[in-house]
Amino acid sequence: MGAGLSLVYLAIRWAIPPEDLASPGPWLRLARILVLLGASLLALAVFSFFSSILILSGSWLESHLGNFGFIGTFIADLGDILGMLLSVIAALGGAGLATSLAGSIGRHLSRRLPESGLKMLNVVLAAAAGALLLMLMMAALDWFYQFNNPLVTRIIPAGIGAILGAVIALRLGVHDELPVGMAIYFISRTIFNALRSIEALIMVIVFVVWVGIGPFAGVLALSLHTVAALAKLYSEQVESIMEGPIEAVSATGASRLQTIMYAVIPQIIPPYISFTMYRWDINVRMSTIIGFAGGGGIGFLLYQNINLLNYRAASAQMLAIAIVVASMDYLSAKLRERVI
Repeated sequence: MGAGLSLVYLAIRWAIPPEDLASPGPWLRLARILVLLGASLLALAVFSFFSSILILSGSWLESHLGNFGFIGTFIADLGDILGMLLSVIAALGGAGLATSLAGSIGRHLSRRLPESGLKMLNVVLAAAAGALLLMLMMAALDWFYQFNNPLVTRIIPAGIGAILGAVIALRLGVHDELPVGMAIYFISRTIFNALRSIEALIMVIVFVVWVGIGPFAGVLALSLHTVAALAKLYSEQVESIMEGPIEAVSATGASRLQTIMYAVIPQIIPPYISFTMYRWDINVRMSTIIGFAGGGGIGFLLYQNINLLNYRAASAQMLAIAIVVASMDYLSAKLRERVI
């Protein structure tokens, strides 16, 4: 696993050098793209292997540690979470790569095709995109409500989406640019603002009704609220970076990817680590409150013991909560001092 990560690091350093002494040719650019793609696949394979090791070792420890089997359960859960995150990262990375390739092909075609051909191509692609978008939206609703009617979930949404996409393409010019990035930014920011305005305690009540009482409801509530809160902090940090390093790196003739790698990322990594660790502290404290609403964990046990007037067990659990919170606070402070 260490050898694989070392190869990934060396491949990235070669494909994205700090500076190019000469303008790279098309074959060198193609080689760098292929090396980056191979490094990404190798990194996914390495972390997938690590996830499998965590799951297997956690399952073995759970069955052999007896009363301390919860340690194995924790390790296995970490492996499951890592595997789930890898699926999301792979999907987002593949979507980004497909979007980049489609943009390059579109720019190439816009310089070669006549005006009428471009107009027809825009109409066809916009109709296909609109149909696919509405079908995906209805598929999500069908997953929640189980309509079990293909006419409602596929055919009608596809037709409406195709008509809307074609109308939009006909109204726009061939060379008009759509602010897709800004549209995604404002839509996602609006969604995150709405999620952040709802407290995690309210979210866990909804998830308890949805998935039942237990730790899974608490994990969903804390995860959703954490994503919304960190998205706000991360986006504001990117917006407030200094322009000096970006201008300096761009002045050397660096590409957009090199500018991001050597001027943007070094400015945002320390605050990102600080924000993540701070949110970790908040989640540790909130997990107890989440348990009172049915989110599982020690908070749920504490609530049960208080209702049963078992104050001896409740006091022991409160002491354990205080020790865990204090330990996590101390550990996160030390990590921030070391990393930042």
